[in-house]
Amino acid sequence: MRPQRSVLTPTPENMRRMAETNARVLGGNVSFGSDMSNSATDRNMSAWKASGTSPAAPNTDFTITHALTGPNGLPRIPITIVGQDTNNGGLLYRGSVAWTKTTVTLRSTTGSAVFNVILA
Repeated sequence: MRPQRSVLTPTPENMRRMAETNARVLGGNVSFGSDMSNSATDRNMSAWKASGTSPAAPNTDFTITHALTGPNGLPRIPITIVGQDTNNGGLLYRGSVAWTKTTVTLRSTTGSAVFNVILA
């Protein structure tokens, strides 16, 4: 459900109506999806999910390919890591190469970390 766009004068009644509309649209309806695929039908956020294993040596650059798009459908550069988990407590962080519209370079604080990461 998308909110209807309308120009409202900032009266208390209109502000209440706008808040109720936003609550209906957002209430429980924002999701990264139910699995790590980027084609999950219940995913409705602009984010890219990836899984893999970091290099054996800690703090070594590795690259992930992504197809993140903005609301206009055009490719865009991710701005951050939204969520991550690893099997060995390692933390993922930005690598030494600038992120692009097709790739991100990351590092892990531990070697051979099996990871899931969400980029937005």
